[in-house]
Amino acid sequence: MVAQATLAQSSFLPVHFSDTGAMAGDYDWGQEEWKDDEKVRVIVGENIEPWKTWNECCGPWRFPNGLMQFLIDAGFKCPTPIQAYTWPYLLDGKDVIGVAKTGSGKTLGYLLPGYIKVKREEMKSGMDCSHANGPAMLVMAPTRELCQQIYEESDRFGKPALIKTACVFGGSPKQNQLRSLWDGPHCVCATPGRLNDFLRDASCKVKQVSYLVLDEADRMLEMGFEPQIQELSQYLPQERQTALYTATWPREVRQVAAKLTNNPSHIQVGSADTATTNADIRQHIIKIKSESDKMMFIENEIFPNLQRTGGSALIFLKTKKSTAGLYKTLANAGAPVVCLHGDMEQRERDSALWAFKNGKAKVLVATDVAQRGLDIKAVQYVINYDPPPNMEDYVHRIGRTGRAGVKGDAYTFLYENERPAAMHIMQAMRKAGQEIPQDLQAICSGNYTNDNLDGQWGGRYADSKSKTDGGGIDKGDSWGNTWSNSASTGWDQSSGGGGW
Repeated sequence: MVAQATLAQSSFLPVHFSDTGAMAGDYDWGQEEWKDDEKVRVIVGENIEPWKTWNECCGPWRFPNGLMQFLIDAGFKCPTPIQAYTWPYLLDGKDVIGVAKTGSGKTLGYLLPGYIKVKREEMKSGMDCSHANGPAMLVMAPTRELCQQIYEESDRFGKPALIKTACVFGGSPKQNQLRSLWDGPHCVCATPGRLNDFLRDASCKVKQVSYLVLDEADRMLEMGFEPQIQELSQYLPQERQTALYTATWPREVRQVAAKLTNNPSHIQVGSADTATTNADIRQHIIKIKSESDKMMFIENEIFPNLQRTGGSALIFLKTKKSTAGLYKTLANAGAPVVCLHGDMEQRERDSALWAFKNGKAKVLVATDVAQRGLDIKAVQYVINYDPPPNMEDYVHRIGRTGRAGVKGDAYTFLYENERPAAMHIMQAMRKAGQEIPQDLQAICSGNYTNDNLDGQWGGRYADSKSKTDGGGIDKGDSWGNTWSNSASTGWDQSSGGGGW
């Protein structure tokens, strides 16, 4: 591990090589880990040979050996495609537009070149990132959760190089964030609104930012942050390097990219369509006739598999009210579940994400606030309890699984009259090269029938025998007996427990 060493010093640290001369941990890229991402295109810019192994990433004007060994020690097997293709451009000082699916390694793809740029400037001109001068790196993100996640990565990988990072976002008191800015960070991770607040009252200066990153740029525009981005650009120096990363490439993102970047190199990983699909995700359709069918499927199929594998599931719902209601039902039934939606206080959201990321909770029930950017390991299943309104949201929801080359499964519940949502999903499946299920084809055909009517009483009107014979969760008592002996002490968001 590289401990308390600058990148300049770490380039002289020993690094282990195998008998063949390759760095320990080098893999044949594109054959196993990233076999679905072989289709990488340089849309605009000079064609530069990608750095497909850690060994190729090292050398003069590349990365120091010690940093690459640090990544190997951290468990990274090889550069991801977006890293392998964008690193040569970024380390050469060029502006970059990276379009890639979620979970593709974009965060380290832009952070590490930024660290090198900062260290070069420090050695070359004695650059000082005191509060009076401001940071040298600025990373913009659309949501506070993504902003905090980038901060955690930057704090982890920047500390060995003595790179100090601060994090500023809305929804939390300003005082602690102001203290972190006064501490003179090299890198600031920020949401647009809160950063502009600090810029207006001169609490933060960006006059020497030489490396600007916009992550999830498409999401920023969807959330209406274009005016804030335009305001921010007035404070930034004209001479800077800019990296813009996005999972989709619609016209609005292209327009913003044209304003912020200078002669950028455009790298496209995977599909060139507006919604970049992920072939690592197996997509499934569950045709339902009632809301109770959703709970029965989760109860009988998803949760037993989670108990067996130790994985986790992310369940998406349409509204904050229904999200809170499902969370309460599952928590009372003994499931290790947490909740995430826009009406929660920041400390509650932080607590929920921490529990889910660290395995204290195995189920996260959320609105679309969790569909973008969150990098949560071991999400085995994504469940679209309510279908998303468009294909882009569908792609980003299911993108929470199947990350970093690990396969995942996404299930979507659909009534047979939900044809518009079904059409979006079928389009996404075709882009991923996946066979279209018969149920999805039937829903898309629009041949709506009342075959759910069979003359029988169901739901709350079913007789007591049908309830005891597997009519799903009633008041939660049956779950305690179904899942484990410890279900009666199931995890809830305030107790901090664990296990089913």
